[in-house]
Amino acid sequence: MAIQSIAILGGDLRQCYCAEYLLSAGWQAACFHTPDFPYRNNVKNAESLSQAIQGAGVILLPTPLTKDRDCLFQAITQQAPCRLADLWDSLSPGQILAAHSIGPEIETPLLQKQCKPFPLCQSEEYAAANALLTAEGLLSEIIRQTPFSLSSSHVLLLGYGRCGSAIGRILRPLCDSISVLEWELDRKAEAEKNGLRTLTASALPKTLPTLSLLINTIPSHVLDQRLLQMLPSACHIFDIASAPFGFPPDTSERYLLPYFRLPGIPGRFSPAAAGQVIGKTIERISDYGL
Repeated sequence: MAIQSIAILGGDLRQCYCAEYLLSAGWQAACFHTPDFPYRNNVKNAESLSQAIQGAGVILLPTPLTKDRDCLFQAITQQAPCRLADLWDSLSPGQILAAHSIGPEIETPLLQKQCKPFPLCQSEEYAAANALLTAEGLLSEIIRQTPFSLSSSHVLLLGYGRCGSAIGRILRPLCDSISVLEWELDRKAEAEKNGLRTLTASALPKTLPTLSLLINTIPSHVLDQRLLQMLPSACHIFDIASAPFGFPPDTSERYLLPYFRLPGIPGRFSPAAAGQVIGKTIERISDYGL
């Protein structure tokens, strides 16, 4: 039997559109610390954390979960912060917590409270849709931030997972050339099948000085200081990875390169579509075996 009640906490407009979608699908929805939004009358704005999650079968956490490791991420900073410790203390056994991904910082307190994790990213449909929305939003930001034409651009894409693959598909018809740095053999084969050139690390010294765009999807510092210094001053870096990101936050100042860190692209560029994707994934919780 499908779960029909949800508490939606914090985050950006994705949370609001998810609430709207689930309401239209027959769920009861209570929101707490979500952005101001013209909800339908049946979406309840709770006055407290305990009121929001009391009796909720599912609790939807924001993406990202937190920006300071202490409080729930809230796009509206005028509201009082909601401490993660208070959230964990308020949980009841059997509740399901849905989040983009479930790391130890979430899983440990959930197990202690006998609650169940539901990582959205393990859904194939969610992962594919989220990657496509990320690629679309990135294209918009690249066009807005760069002074040159994509048709003359030489691009290096770091990583060819879900997001890297979606980005490659969108950019390939537009850019002069796209190279991919990827270590997993099956992903390298997929990139080559899709018409992209794959590189080894030894080829970087020849490739980096020719680049117009460097796009990172890997949450790790792949390029060291020596390699970053090989980039031309006009090369624009777009970092869409999750923390700890692909480059230090002071990349622009240290290397005199245009650097744009863009986490959470679907929430910024396509919140309605992204929220509906989250809602549809949560509807399939019963299929997940919970």
